[in-house]
Amino acid sequence: MKPVRLLHAIHSFSWGGLELYSTELIIKLQATHVEQWVMCFEGSRIAKELKSAGVRTIETTGKKISKIDEAGLIRGAIRKHDITHLHSHTRIDMWAACVARWFNSDIKHVYNLYMNAIPKRDFVHRALFRRVDALCSSSEDILKDVKKNFPMDPSKLKLVRYGRDTDKFVPSPALREQIREKFAVQKDQMVIGTLCRIDAGKGVRELVESLDYLPDEDLKKVQIWVIGDRTVLGQSDKGEVIYEPDSQALYDWMLARAGSERLKNHLHHISFQREYIPYIDALDIFALASYNETYSLSVIDAMMMGKPVIGTNAGGTPEQVGGSERGVLAEPRSGQSLADCIRYYLMHPDKAQKHGEKGRDWALHNHNWPNTLKHFTELYQKL
Repeated sequence: MKPVRLLHAIHSFSWGGLELYSTELIIKLQATHVEQWVMCFEGSRIAKELKSAGVRTIETTGKKISKIDEAGLIRGAIRKHDITHLHSHTRIDMWAACVARWFNSDIKHVYNLYMNAIPKRDFVHRALFRRVDALCSSSEDILKDVKKNFPMDPSKLKLVRYGRDTDKFVPSPALREQIREKFAVQKDQMVIGTLCRIDAGKGVRELVESLDYLPDEDLKKVQIWVIGDRTVLGQSDKGEVIYEPDSQALYDWMLARAGSERLKNHLHHISFQREYIPYIDALDIFALASYNETYSLSVIDAMMMGKPVIGTNAGGTPEQVGGSERGVLAEPRSGQSLADCIRYYLMHPDKAQKHGEKGRDWALHNHNWPNTLKHFTELYQKL
């Protein structure tokens, strides 16, 4: 078995699904034969989580980094640590990794694509993608789009499903009841919750507005929980968190709606929870109202807990929901359509239970760490 000395590149100050999952993947790889380092922003949540898990980090200073500067740092790390493989996790990191190994085909490059594959067939991307040895995605639909939109050899495309710690997704009736009591959930109420950044593209506004389309008799039976934090842009010179302005504005609007006379006790914001699984367990329905989600980690986690899903008919969500097998689909950007889905489950609780059971079976079969780690370690070896 040839030695694999791997440098990950992931530059982000945010802490959404991409950052959370790539950090978890890197920590899981620590238990394999792979030797690894991670290049990331100093002071980022990613750096803190990795260091606390004993992962070696190479931390870059500043609020942002140019592709050329990052490429230079990657080249330096290759020389210093005798790196054999690069693994990039964002588009900018992919660019930098390609430039860093431009004239060195011995260094192999894996790119994890977490976002949608919009057309990139220009001369520059042709040159870049020649320097990507494997492009990995958890979504079959995204890989189909890559075939159409990226100038890449199809043999380089790899389906590697997100890994999850399946043994952690165990219901706790006592804790579920405790959390629901905290938010004064009534016996006949259905709790619909989302787990996401407070971001317009996540459909947070439309999910909140769905309550406006419910008649009073249905509103009485519903609570919506928005679990997540504002999008982080970076840090000030004083070390204070800087939030993305539109995200801050949406957050302020949501809190105002939660305090309004009609929605009081029907809409709650909950900050992101490190131990978030009990909060998913406390839900009855999981919702992801994103405009064009690639492939949602939170949807997988909700399915692991046996929750039916209200998703949107866009991006990779229909693939995850399986049409109408594991949930129902609303039209993107439509509070009315989301309200229709909520009313469907209010009227058909038997369907909600059936969708939840099928979702759990599907998620357990497709998303587990042993399979994911096997795919990646074998891929590194074969390149």
